[in-house]
Amino acid sequence: MNMHTGLFQQQSLKLVMTKELTQAITLLQYSTLDLTKFLEEQTLENPLIEVRSSDFGRRAKSRVSKDTHTNPIDYIEKKESSLYEHLLTQLSYMKLNKKKRATIEYIIQLLDSNGYLYFSAEEIATDLDTNIETVGNAIRFIQGLDPNGVGARSLQECLLLQLRALPHRNELAETIIEHHFTLFAEKSWKEIAKDLNVKLFEIQQIFDLIQTLQPRPGAAFHGGEAQYIVPDFDIQVENGVITMSMQDSYQPKVSLNLQYYQHFLEEKDTKTKSYLQEKVEQCQWIIRSLEQRKSTLQNVMNEIINRQNDFFIKGPSHLKPMIMSEVAENLDIHESTVSRAVKDKFVQTPYGIFEMRYFFSSTIQTTGATDTSSTQVKNVLRQLVDGEDKEKPLSDQEIVSILEESHGILVSRRTIAKYRDQLNIPSSSKRKRYSK
Repeated sequence: MNMHTGLFQQQSLKLVMTKELTQAITLLQYSTLDLTKFLEEQTLENPLIEVRSSDFGRRAKSRVSKDTHTNPIDYIEKKESSLYEHLLTQLSYMKLNKKKRATIEYIIQLLDSNGYLYFSAEEIATDLDTNIETVGNAIRFIQGLDPNGVGARSLQECLLLQLRALPHRNELAETIIEHHFTLFAEKSWKEIAKDLNVKLFEIQQIFDLIQTLQPRPGAAFHGGEAQYIVPDFDIQVENGVITMSMQDSYQPKVSLNLQYYQHFLEEKDTKTKSYLQEKVEQCQWIIRSLEQRKSTLQNVMNEIINRQNDFFIKGPSHLKPMIMSEVAENLDIHESTVSRAVKDKFVQTPYGIFEMRYFFSSTIQTTGATDTSSTQVKNVLRQLVDGEDKEKPLSDQEIVSILEESHGILVSRRTIAKYRDQLNIPSSSKRKRYSK
């Protein structure tokens, strides 16, 4: 082996990820609300950045006509009290001694966001320097509060607590959940029916009852800030003509603060002037990046409209297969740029609001001249399952055959199983229902 040491020069090309480039990439993938928060944060760091508010609520209301399908202001998740606050409010109306109240409040703090308690009575008793009986009584007290099922240590206990709280208790349901929970969940109902000497139809009725219960009793209590969905584009169709407008009126407007800029021009101190020069360049970069972001989003959306023309004119059932690399190649940009551009962006269409990602799906072969999209296959799959005989649900192989014979769609059984999982559709054995 011939090895030499020394100094050598080698010329190579590589992309250096500067702070500005990194921020530009991040800025492209921001949603409208994230972008607003980012700009507000920048004003705190840079006195030369001036941001004028968009007054989102007023603008959103004013632009919506009677014919609009979806008002962006309707996509507000109202702020709710947290589960912790909800339970403490109930506690405040009850007369309890100091020690019991303190124990209960401590345990309430240990509940997760779904209302479950995953700490053992022994652990809690050690933490509070008390006995297990005191902790057990406190847990049972919490389990008697609203919502039903709160304070459970498992899904089984959660469902059992809710069954016991029903106005008309169902002894068969309680017996099945308490003593045959695993078999019931796995839909091994014949074994349960034989053991309890009941009909499969009776177990089917218990299953329907359990479906009405809440497996996550704390899920209804968000306790967070209101979340908005702001459409980035508004698509209108009139007489077969598609028009697109970017809803950038919802975004804050960024400009150079002229008062501070004038101060910069008059500044004599070298360090201060250097600092202000840096802030001027930062402000100018943000303005340029926002313009570039707008241009990229418009180009990507225009390409989506060109390729999905039938969707916007005829409706969602006419969605065509389209992948990001095709759009990227046509726009002469990187596929990752397209991915960032459509991330957390929404489009208002005549058929409702859709994520920009919705328009991308893989190609599925057909027996005809044109291929279809995975989204279309999923739509047909959902329709087949919704319309099937529930006493004789379709197997994955039967669905494969129907798709080929009736729709000309060529997919494998494995693909159907994958799509079922993505659509949260159980297997045929778990979809089966029993008659009297």
